[in-house]
Amino acid sequence: MENYQGVFIFGEWTGSEIHEVTYELLNEGRRLADELNVPLGVIFLGPEEALSQAKELIFYGADIVLAALYPELSSFKDDLYAQIVAHIIQEKKPEVMLFPATSMGQAVAPRVAGLLKLGLTAHCIAFEIRQEDRALIQIRPSFGEEIMARITSRTKPQMATVRPGVFPAAKKDETRTGEFIKYEVPEKLRQSAIEIVEKRPSDKPEVDITRAQVIVAGGRGLGSKELFGKLFELAELLDGAVGATRPVCHLGWASEDHMIGVSGVNVSPKLYIGFGISGALHHMVGLQGVDTLVAVNIDKEAPLMKRADIAVQADVKEVLPLFIKKLKKLKSQKEDD
Repeated sequence: MENYQGVFIFGEWTGSEIHEVTYELLNEGRRLADELNVPLGVIFLGPEEALSQAKELIFYGADIVLAALYPELSSFKDDLYAQIVAHIIQEKKPEVMLFPATSMGQAVAPRVAGLLKLGLTAHCIAFEIRQEDRALIQIRPSFGEEIMARITSRTKPQMATVRPGVFPAAKKDETRTGEFIKYEVPEKLRQSAIEIVEKRPSDKPEVDITRAQVIVAGGRGLGSKELFGKLFELAELLDGAVGATRPVCHLGWASEDHMIGVSGVNVSPKLYIGFGISGALHHMVGLQGVDTLVAVNIDKEAPLMKRADIAVQADVKEVLPLFIKKLKKLKSQKEDD
């Protein structure tokens, strides 16, 4: 039986810098590697100009960085990246391999799984190690996003993609040491069937709520698009951003850039205030790193109310306008002082 050892992650290059989700994977990968008592490795693909940033991955928790740096890798091509990653996995044989659930990660991971005939669990939000057999328990929302499924792989490496924003980013420690290897990729593996004809920058999202320190979010309990719109006024007063549940976005009250949860983004603000949100699992999954959670709902049994640090049982249709009025008054008094 082949010997698999080590935890590896896929390091993503955006074209100008290392994607921030790489540091989140390094943090969780370090924890898993320590629990398994094995090294943590990074498979990194990109152009030569990524060299200096790739070397610094050692400072963020990696024991070994395998960096394939070639001009052909300056532009992302699904087949090219996948065949190189698959080649490295076959050679190094990690027991765990984690990819980010970004556009790039979701393109590469399934191709690698197909090439190597491996299982793959998508959109994980947590991991555990089963000590008796070193199995990776891969946890993700399932069955309509109403339960948490605990999944194990029958193949090795055990592979999964990880939702961005679920884990905190690793901290930089310049005293750390490790091994940086410029990985030599055979020329035949540097060939792609994809030809890039033209590059066009995509429009930036209307809003990036993942970086907000204060988020005010609304659900169907607000009752109307007009009342939901008042959240933007409140967010401005609090120097924050507006979040939304999936049903609200589907109703057209907000764009999907505001959606929090399985179908949207994960957020980790210092303050989150949810108005009229019941707290279905697919929304709660997106609230993994909130410091202080406030819920306003007429139903005290709503899941978000039970999880909240501060639960206000009241009609959101009355509370939201009053809250805005009070904040405006306080802000006016502060300006007068």
